[in-house]
Amino acid sequence: MKKFKTTLIIIISIITLSIIIYFLPLDGIASKIPFFNRFYTNTILEIITINGKATVSINGEDYGQTPLTINELSPGEYTVELEKISDSENFYKKQTLNIKLTKNTTSRVEIEIGPAGILHGAILYYTPQGSLDKDKGALSVLCDIKDSKIYIDGEYIKKAPIIANKLKAKEYELEVVADSYEKLTIPILIEDGYLLNVKSFLFPIPIIFETEIDAQE
Repeated sequence: MKKFKTTLIIIISIITLSIIIYFLPLDGIASKIPFFNRFYTNTILEIITINGKATVSINGEDYGQTPLTINELSPGEYTVELEKISDSENFYKKQTLNIKLTKNTTSRVEIEIGPAGILHGAILYYTPQGSLDKDKGALSVLCDIKDSKIYIDGEYIKKAPIIANKLKAKEYELEVVADSYEKLTIPILIEDGYLLNVKSFLFPIPIIFETEIDAQE
């Protein structure tokens, strides 16, 4: 009888645990348990604003000013708000960026905020990618400018978007080019077993009008 009770308890425990694992987000639970949470909160987010500083809010919480390196974040979806610090009130719009953080990776926001909500730079983050050979990763590139061209280490790949383009896991130089827009050049790291997502933004090249005085000279 005692053996039967023990067996019954074990069976019920296994069934209960299986239900918890199947229906509940295990990562979210583990990230809140002491000791175990260190394995789930080692995600890093770097935020850099070029040519100026910005205040940073993540999921509604104030994180100070750029540049920032935020450690021990839990994996998940984050909303990053950037407001450029300027003496000119209402000259720069607050920017809202969505980024997904994956366990054991470093994501980066490297952006220049221009007037009228124009951006130049990139958001880079990783997601796990199945069906990849050993020492292989993948790259996806989106751009806010239609017909922008993508180059990797100086070699033309194709027009954006690039979706899950398989690459050897190593460092590369990524270039995003479009007519009448400033070129974006950034270093990227392709990680073994991961898809690197790049959302890119390009500034228009300023138009310089020739004045009548300049023409006479």
